Amino acid sequence: MSIVSINFIKKMDTKSSTSSSTRDVQGQPVAKKSRLVCKTIIYDESIANQWLDEPPLEIWDHHIIPLLGLRDLALSRTVCTFFEAYWQEKFNGNVLPLRVGNDVATIDGVMGVVEILSSRREYTKASPFVVLLGKGDHGIASSWTDPDGDVRQTVIGITRSNISIIGQGIGETTIVGGIGIHNVQNITLKQLTLTNTNGQGILMYGAVVALVDVATVHCGNTGIRVDKTTSIPSQLVAKRCEMSNNGGSGLFIYNTHNNISQNVCLKNCISHHNSNSGINVSGKGVVNVHGDASAIHSNGNNGIIAFSSAKVVIHLPSHHNTSYNNGTQDRQTYSGATITNVED
Repeated sequence: MSIVSINFIKKMDTKSSTSSSTRDVQGQPVAKKSRLVCKTIIYDESIANQWLDEPPLEIWDHHIIPLLGLRDLALSRTVCTFFEAYWQEKFNGNVLPLRVGNDVATIDGVMGVVEILSSRREYTKASPFVVLLGKGDHGIASSWTDPDGDVRQTVIGITRSNISIIGQGIGETTIVGGIGIHNVQNITLKQLTLTNTNGQGILMYGAVVALVDVATVHCGNTGIRVDKTTSIPSQLVAKRCEMSNNGGSGLFIYNTHNNISQNVCLKNCISHHNSNSGINVSGKGVVNVHGDASAIHSNGNNGIIAFSSAKVVIHLPSHHNTSYNNGTQDRQTYSGATITNVED
């Protein structure tokens, strides 16, 4: 028998559960942690579960549990009720992000986990479901059927509101495929590149979306498409985003319903070297362009083109070099659309 004596100065804690169930169903008693007195721990290999029962709670709280991800802790609680208190604390506090490559193998599996966990707790705009993408390429193999019934290959559909997908930076994290967003709110993409050679990068239908430090590049069609919807207008806010080298336009906004107005706000975004136009907007809707770093240049067709009562408002002086060096015209309007500069 091997015996090791370890002295702990701090008070030692153990954990106990008031319920034998490992489920976190509302109304079930929450597992509790009870205080014990200071003591010396003697390791004895013949004692089962000694290191579950005897190390101080501070060791578990600050050194061991932080090493466990969402999947690790979820599996641990089913093996031993000792971990139930930690699961409830971390899960209910929404401090367990879903890490692609660790908690789930690929990005294709993300929405399956979101669906399961969303049935167990409510995610909000202030406390969203967080998906973390590491460095490198994250390929999408699944397909998504859009509201018009078209099947989009290599596109993952977002089926729940209040989700944040966060990478490690433009050029560091790349989603190889597209993202379809229909009739959901508070979807945020941050710090990543997205490329889909089979079609559009981001497709929106009646959705509320925020993009922060996102590049949609080398897509077979449009980089970002804000499409028509029958009842709910889309809202897009993009900050420090890039749309470039796409087979269609960098940003395409399309609306056929006069009672619905799409709303897009671009802050210090650039759209360049797209085969069609930098910004193409058709139908009722408003595009607001802010920020000195804004630039629409070197696109194959127009820089900014607007049709059918669409409004593009550039919140910069008229002498600011916002749209330039485009193949056809830097600014073009048809059928009552307007492109204007205003100084705030």
